[in-house]
Amino acid sequence: MSAAFSEIADHDLIGPFAQAAANVFSTMLNCPCRPGRIQSIDRGHRKHSVTSVIGLSGTLTGALSITMSKAGAIQVLNRMTGMEAEEIDEFVLDAVGEMANMVGGTGKKALAEFRLLLGLPQVIVGDNYEVYTPRWARHCWLPLECELGPCALDVGFNLAAAS
Repeated sequence: MSAAFSEIADHDLIGPFAQAAANVFSTMLNCPCRPGRIQSIDRGHRKHSVTSVIGLSGTLTGALSITMSKAGAIQVLNRMTGMEAEEIDEFVLDAVGEMANMVGGTGKKALAEFRLLLGLPQVIVGDNYEVYTPRWARHCWLPLECELGPCALDVGFNLAAAS
C-alpha cells in the first residue's frame, strides 16, 4: 500500500459520507440528523432490520450502507414522498435505496480525487443477517441520531487495492 493511502484517516474516508447523511436527511426528509462518533470495526456491521448497500469503485473500492429499523424505513417513504405504508413494500425499499444513493452521491464529491462511482443500491430486509466485511477492508461505522429511530452509516474501503 502506498504511503498516501496508508495515511488516510478514518474520518477522511467516512466524514464526507457522514456530512452527506446529515444534509440528505435534513433536506429530503425534513429530519435533523447528527452523526455520532466514527468507530473502526473489523467484521460485519451493527445492522438494523433494513439496510441499503451500495458498492463504490474507482481508485478506491468499497461499499457504503445505511441501516435503520423497519419503522424508520417506512418513515423515509412518508417523509420523502408523502405516501403512507403499513409494512415494508417495494416503495419503502426504493425510498431507502434512494436515500443511500443520495448519501453516496453527495459524499463522493468530497473524495473526487478517488474518482468514485456508485453501484446500484441493494436493500436487505430481515432480523437475522450479517453483511460480511472482508478482513482487508478499512471499515468504519457510525450511528446517525435522528427522529427516525436507530440509524447508522457504514463505509468500508479496500486500501490495499489502491496501491
